[in-house]
Amino acid sequence: MTMTRPPAGPPMGTPAGPPARQPGDPGPAGSSADPRGQGGFRIAGIPVNFTPGATLLGVLAAGFGALTLPELDPGRSVAGYLAAAAGVVIVLLGSMVAHELAHSIIARRYGLRVPATVGFFGGLRHGRAYRPGSASELELPSPRAQWQVATAGPLTSLVLCVLAAAAALPLSALGAGLLPVAVAAAAAWINGLLAVANLVPGAGLDGGRIVRALAWARSGDPIRAGLIAARFGQVSGAILTAAGVTALALGHLTGLWFGLLGLLMVGASRAEASQVRTSAALAGVRVRDILLPDGGLAPTARGWQLVGAFLEDEGGEGPAHSAATAYPVRDFDGQLSGLVTLTQLLSVPADRRDVTRLSQVATPVAYLAFTTLDEPLTVLRARLIGDGGQRRRAGPAALHTAGYALVLGPSGELAGLLTPADFARAAQFGVLRASTAGAGAGSR
Repeated sequence: MTMTRPPAGPPMGTPAGPPARQPGDPGPAGSSADPRGQGGFRIAGIPVNFTPGATLLGVLAAGFGALTLPELDPGRSVAGYLAAAAGVVIVLLGSMVAHELAHSIIARRYGLRVPATVGFFGGLRHGRAYRPGSASELELPSPRAQWQVATAGPLTSLVLCVLAAAAALPLSALGAGLLPVAVAAAAAWINGLLAVANLVPGAGLDGGRIVRALAWARSGDPIRAGLIAARFGQVSGAILTAAGVTALALGHLTGLWFGLLGLLMVGASRAEASQVRTSAALAGVRVRDILLPDGGLAPTARGWQLVGAFLEDEGGEGPAHSAATAYPVRDFDGQLSGLVTLTQLLSVPADRRDVTRLSQVATPVAYLAFTTLDEPLTVLRARLIGDGGQRRRAGPAALHTAGYALVLGPSGELAGLLTPADFARAAQFGVLRASTAGAGAGSR
């Protein structure tokens, strides 16, 4: 089989070439600061971005203000109501930005570039930085650093809450009217809610990161600390779910909202615990350590072959004679052009298999993930997870090869293929290795 380099240009997920910037980090001049955000600008040198969800939140807040403010203080001019509604929107989005900026400023002290990105439910980063082009979070250097970054946001929101409440009192005493007082009161309420809600010890929230920092400082083990924080998140989610069910039983429809939030928190915390365990199991393992002796490569599929002919396996190199679940596809020149899985082949209707070529159903090479023999599995796995959004935008073909990675040798030749089963096997062996080492240490 002729080996080949991937085509020129960086395919999705390839580690070759200069590292991609972090999602949300500042890019070249004229580029967006965050691919998820829009309307980016900078405050204190930190990129600030609003996602479409944040825009929707602002529109909803403006509509709510336009409907409720006239009832609160009737008889005012239309301009007064519009100004007050705009003030509510500015207060809402500005409070979220201030919360995120506080995280980012403290994280910058420890060398992490974290943009302040605001979505429909608030901040998206909470001071977390990620490895370039992946979903793998960069670890802060110490429990103290994580504590400081995590607490910066809620403390800022609490200070703003106190300041807004203090401003509402003199405004009311001076007879400024209900509209200015309402805007100040809204600022106090929004910031108070941001402070309290983010202190809940759930996955992805500041409270969960505070719990992890405390557990890390006490145990000295960041992995164990992550598991403790995840357990706290599950307990908190269960309590919130129970409170929501109780409220519903008492006839309060708001209980539905709390119940849903609790279920989401439980699910997110379980996913976080699974991620921590998997990362621990794969720690120190590189691609070459789990690659099969033959590289896991199936016989080459040729892009001009018809699906039916390939499945019939007249040459003895098709699916019937191989345990593989994916097949590299090459063009007339022997260049790698894609990857096709059994799932993709089975998705072709039986009456179309004799007129459909493999190249028509395979995932194009531009949407494949590439790795090297020495890349750590934890980094590769995070890159594959981070490529999920790009694959969804690329279409169904790219989704069929999610979790697969083509391995390049020292000279750029195709050296192997990793499948989701390979990652699962590596994680299982990692758990067994860790448990065996723990049992051996306990017997001594």
